[in-house]
Amino acid sequence: MTSSKNSINKNLNFLGIDLIDNITDSTATINWTHVTDASVYHIYQVTESDLIFINAILAPTNKFELTGLNPNQKYTYFIRAFDSKGQQDSNTKNVTITTNNAPTAPTSLSLSNPVVSPGFEDTPKILVGGVKKGDTINLYTDENCSVQIGTAASSGSTVEITTSSLTPTTYTFYAQAIGENASDCSTANVNYERRNCPIGYVPVPANPVVGVNNNFCVMKYEAKAWSDDNSNTIVDSGEVDADGCGEPSCSTSNWAVIPIYKPASVETGLPWRHISQAQAIQACDALNDVGETNFALISNPEWMAIARNIEAQDVNWTGGTVGIGQLFQGNNGYNTPSSYNIGGIPDGGTGRNPKAMHVLSNGEEVWDISGNVWNWVDWNVIPANKAYYSVDGNPVGNYRELNLLDTLIGPTDEMNPETWQPSNASYDSNQGVGQYHAGPNSSGGAAFRGGRYDDGIYTGIYALFIKRDSSTSGVDIGFRCVYRP
Repeated sequence: MTSSKNSINKNLNFLGIDLIDNITDSTATINWTHVTDASVYHIYQVTESDLIFINAILAPTNKFELTGLNPNQKYTYFIRAFDSKGQQDSNTKNVTITTNNAPTAPTSLSLSNPVVSPGFEDTPKILVGGVKKGDTINLYTDENCSVQIGTAASSGSTVEITTSSLTPTTYTFYAQAIGENASDCSTANVNYERRNCPIGYVPVPANPVVGVNNNFCVMKYEAKAWSDDNSNTIVDSGEVDADGCGEPSCSTSNWAVIPIYKPASVETGLPWRHISQAQAIQACDALNDVGETNFALISNPEWMAIARNIEAQDVNWTGGTVGIGQLFQGNNGYNTPSSYNIGGIPDGGTGRNPKAMHVLSNGEEVWDISGNVWNWVDWNVIPANKAYYSVDGNPVGNYRELNLLDTLIGPTDEMNPETWQPSNASYDSNQGVGQYHAGPNSSGGAAFRGGRYDDGIYTGIYALFIKRDSSTSGVDIGFRCVYRP
């Protein structure tokens, strides 16, 4: 085959097209091997009746992108090399391709992160299925595919798309495949409700290892006793009990009448204290509207999700790196690099010592997970199932290091390590994680965590006390609520 009446250069040893790749519904790339004596390459489309000249490419370029092709159509191409005198090679190699079908609408959309709705992620990831390699997949918030919210190039039959930042509301996502041509907007869709946490609460990432499969919100501060005197649902000045006990002497157990007093997460005042586990549960429940169950006393798995998250962040260690120095312990009655002392009393209000604060992986702050006052969690261990013996064989009726406890955890596995210990099993009070107090294995079992304002090395994000029962209250025991969307 020749493309003109030019003379043949027998020394122009050009073998023609190597391959045509990167084929889509409208484009493809022709590739060839440049030869030394070639000055220019002519590209032709081969039809049944003729050669159609497409372009002249100066050497040493060795590829050319075809555009404007039609979907699902066969095309045949041929390349001729010319030397500087206009002589041509003698190759007769044609290469035929078939373009891809035009993009079709994606057939499935699902939540990838978070995997359930509602959630607190403002840039969720959506998994789009039923797509083709090479297509660009756009994500939209309307069934006409006109309001674009994200895009990604597909390298297979599925593609994950991260949305742009979303404001809190409910969304329905649709997708469209784009090549030179565009598919219809998908009928497949997925819903996602982006929620904010309630005022005073911060979002906490899920941790399935400890039994928390969904994101949740936790009080940024320990609960304060709040009476909404003007019924405006806002914590106004003077509505929070200043000492957290209803009286300067702080001597009356379970003093606050619920729901006249409700728990609030604010800096103002001292933590709500002298409250039993049973009343802490009731106080958090009182935040719910009729028929709702979103607010609750923090569970032990939720406490662990927070603690494991804190443990894994460099910023929460005095050495600036996980495992170096100690985790910050807050107000524990001792002035150390990780803790502080204000005289063996609880702390509160503005201008707090930053050693009382920890930072989560999402950048949110939570205060007094360690120190200040113990925090009730909604967990009661059957006394006989307590982790009760240490490696030296002695019972743990007093405080013991977490890493000295054996695996005698009882018949129902209530106290497996992931329910109450650090992710690094070697950590002890030298790393500021706190200690464990079981009390007798014949009574008690109601759990409070974190330590208090004069507990020293006993305080820490993993500190656990299960000596008392759920009716216990004291000047050193408070609580915090969670919100589960």
